[in-house]
Amino acid sequence: MGLPRDFLDEVETELREAQRELVQNRERTEALEELRRVALAVAAQLDRPITVFDVIRSTRDWIERERRVSLVRQLRVRKRRLGQSCVE
Repeated sequence: MGLPRDFLDEVETELREAQRELVQNRERTEALEELRRVALAVAAQLDRPITVFDVIRSTRDWIERERRVSLVRQLRVRKRRLGQSCVE
């Protein structure tokens, strides 16, 4: 992307970027809420502290497992961007 032609272009460019980030944050928040719901249910079922593997393996349905893996990846996207380590 080149330099903005004028201040209005700069504002519009930043506004589009902010809107894009807002959509990404909303999607991530929804994924985290769902992951929390699943993790709470698994923790209650196992009656002990849980791991990511417990959450993924607590269903025999392969489609649900893949969905949970996807939720975990969304959880960890920001950690990777910030340079924090995480185990998958």
